[in-house]
Amino acid sequence: MAARIMNLNATTSGEAETEQFAAALGRRLRGGDVLALSGPLGAGKTCFVRGLAQGLGIDPRQVSSPTFRISQEYTCENGPTLMHIDAYRLHGTDELEGIGWDELLEANDVVIAIEWPSRVEAALANLNPIEIRLKPVSVTQRLIEVHSSVQQASRLEGFHE
Repeated sequence: MAARIMNLNATTSGEAETEQFAAALGRRLRGGDVLALSGPLGAGKTCFVRGLAQGLGIDPRQVSSPTFRISQEYTCENGPTLMHIDAYRLHGTDELEGIGWDELLEANDVVIAIEWPSRVEAALANLNPIEIRLKPVSVTQRLIEVHSSVQQASRLEGFHE
């Protein structure tokens, strides 16, 4: 993956704060952005995607874990579509073709959020994803690390303030 330039660490206390943090980031996203969300089971990846949805103008109540469906699409009347992919059950990049991966990458009005990106790392290699790492600190607290490349940094700077 590309060299990272913006490194941001934040700690949230509870789902509401995690969603607020993600919503602030979501307001800065645009079609073509790819987010790679990593963290252990229960770290808050789907909670984070709910916040992204809210920031993009999508009803966050629509968002649920796509573990068994692999992907879910959320549309917005006045903004980009959010494609939420859970790669946990995938065994490589070939399986992304079943969800129309190439078409997603060609669309300029789609934000892609991928949980468990290590399962499809080869597919992300040249995309410069915004890397989001969620780490449980306690039962309710999460350390959120955001790493972006030069291409995204100017647009994302200050979103958390």
